[in-house]
Amino acid sequence: MKTYLKALSTFCLFFGLLSQPMFGQQLQQDNSRPDEAAKIQVDQLSQSLNLDGSQQRALFRALVSESTRSGQSPQVLVNKANNDQNQAFTQTLKSILTPEQFRKWKNPDKK
Repeated sequence: MKTYLKALSTFCLFFGLLSQPMFGQQLQQDNSRPDEAAKIQVDQLSQSLNLDGSQQRALFRALVSESTRSGQSPQVLVNKANNDQNQAFTQTLKSILTPEQFRKWKNPDKK
């Protein structure tokens, strides 16, 4: 009986140690952090507006600071700025972007 319990406990211990990495914590990338969401938003705007490096960095900082201040995602902030509900953010973007890029951002349908 002792050998049976010893073998069973050894098996359970061995199985428990092997299964631990499978049930460990995993990094979830759901873009819920402001910096992750801002990076995606900057990449999208960079492709559509042909932003240079300094504009990308400034836009990233503006999106992160605005989203952490208001607790909203950068996509919501961009939509608000499009609707002129967030004048300070719109002015920040206006100072970062060139006039042509700002027009493209303001009216993405018009080329």
